[in-house]
Amino acid sequence: MTAAPPPLDSQALAGAQRRTRGRPTREEGEALRKAILDAALSVFIARGFEAASMAGIARAAGVAKITLYRHYESKEQLFVEVARRAQLGVRERLGTVADAGVPLEAALRQIISKLYDGYTHPEYLAVMRMVIAEAGRFPKLGRAMLDDSAQVSAPLVAYLQRLKDAGQVDLDSPYDAAAQISGLASGAGRYVLLTPGRHPASRRRWVESLVTLFTRAWRKTA
Repeated sequence: MTAAPPPLDSQALAGAQRRTRGRPTREEGEALRKAILDAALSVFIARGFEAASMAGIARAAGVAKITLYRHYESKEQLFVEVARRAQLGVRERLGTVADAGVPLEAALRQIISKLYDGYTHPEYLAVMRMVIAEAGRFPKLGRAMLDDSAQVSAPLVAYLQRLKDAGQVDLDSPYDAAAQISGLASGAGRYVLLTPGRHPASRRRWVESLVTLFTRAWRKTA
């Protein structure tokens, strides 16, 4: 039996359902869009892309099907939006990257921990598995996801560039270094196939091993 989609955030849904007469406000429009994307994510995770339907997503979001189609012309377009939203969610979890005055080990520990949490978040992993499974159906999605990943790592690239300019690290390319940090923080792809250990000790071992790896590789020697 197919699992039922998890319940949506009641406040977000209530906000999306409240409408004033006439043109909705920007806040109402954003609340509606969030409710739709949350519902779509739940339905896609529970049923998979093929079995999911626009009617089912509309029901989960608590909106009329015509309202859903007014925002998204097709299930394919909605899936792409859900996938890219999950990718950019990693950027939100990363937040502000430490400045160059923070000791390298402490900064890397903070950065890698946040990236690990973002890339191993259950919803992100579920979306990535669907993206891989549907790659043939969405040939442009992979490129869009790569472009989004550059946006995710942009603050990290800028931080590493500041360290390099200050002579605090010895590395050739901040961009490549940021990609290496992100790739290993995400488990180098293994967590797409395996559920990562969510135990704090497992997370801590993984983070600390990467902090040791990168500080040894990049630290300036006298």
